[in-house]
Amino acid sequence: MRRVPFEPMLLPLGEDVIDQLTFINELINANKSVAQYQIMLRNAKVSPKLLLNPIMLNEAVQSTKIEGTQVTLDEVLEVEAQSRKNNKDVQEVMNYFHALNQGMETLRMLPISTRLFKLLHKTLMSNAVRGSNRSPGEYRKSQNFIGPAGCTIETATYIPPEPQLVDKYMDNLEKYINNPKDNLNELVRIAIIHAQFETIHPFLDGNGRIGRILIPIYLYYKEVIDYPNFFLSETLEKDKHKYYRYLNDTRYKSDWNQWIKFFLESVDIQARKNIKLIEEFNNLYEHDLAIAQRLVNSSSIKTLVDAMFQRPVFTVKTMTIATGLSDATCRRYLATLEENRLIFSNNKQRSKTFYYYNLLDKLR
Repeated sequence: MRRVPFEPMLLPLGEDVIDQLTFINELINANKSVAQYQIMLRNAKVSPKLLLNPIMLNEAVQSTKIEGTQVTLDEVLEVEAQSRKNNKDVQEVMNYFHALNQGMETLRMLPISTRLFKLLHKTLMSNAVRGSNRSPGEYRKSQNFIGPAGCTIETATYIPPEPQLVDKYMDNLEKYINNPKDNLNELVRIAIIHAQFETIHPFLDGNGRIGRILIPIYLYYKEVIDYPNFFLSETLEKDKHKYYRYLNDTRYKSDWNQWIKFFLESVDIQARKNIKLIEEFNNLYEHDLAIAQRLVNSSSIKTLVDAMFQRPVFTVKTMTIATGLSDATCRRYLATLEENRLIFSNNKQRSKTFYYYNLLDKLR
């Protein structure tokens, strides 16, 4: 029997589909943890804006890892510092990072919409990465399917809607995002929105990454979080087979409650991990700033330490740009910090690269 493309339910989902009592405890825990994380961020000794760059890069690494790309955070930071040659795997990560930034900036001018999705997708598929020849920035005009490498449409684990229905379903999703007309909590809504986006699978490639970018952007858009830096890719990557199975169960078993429960559990796990991370960042910042200020008797050393938190892998050149300090001053300060083992270098004569391992160890 020939397998046919799936036709999703339109949003909002009815009360006969969603039973909030089945995930009420997970929802309470997730909301509590996210609220605590926001309070921690607001009172952090390190500015959240400083931490946004390395945390977003780490999210980019984790999200592309789900798609099979094997790149470390160190490698990406080395390319960003221009001390390592770029390659296609790193470029995929950098594209994701740029799309995240673009989404955050574009929300000031555009709502979450088809226009935004296509803009982010074009960025994600730029610079000759895998999939760059598969209609970047455009919804698909042909049938796609999902499954293990080498599978056919007959052996696929999921067949998304027919291409002529993509616009209809994406219009419905856009309306739900901006005018949901239900009484669900925003964390439950983003669980539904993420699953529906993945079910529609509107692009020929990159749907998983755009769908994961949508999570922090939506929560930021709805003012659930103060900064678009709440990412689930690391938690989802650890349970990726469960993640894919529960997504599929929303389609072929209409089991949305199981998926929402899993999503909320993931939110709670990630929020608690983020709380611990902010505590560690605070302690590290206080400790290492005090050491740096003892070693360098100048108020500008704080500017350097702040820049190290923003870019924990760097060269003298990238640090002079980040801090506004002179080349000679940066070299003198960095030599002192390296001599006292606060930072380490690769000892190259030209384009020496420095590593702030105290921070890197907590990000990895």
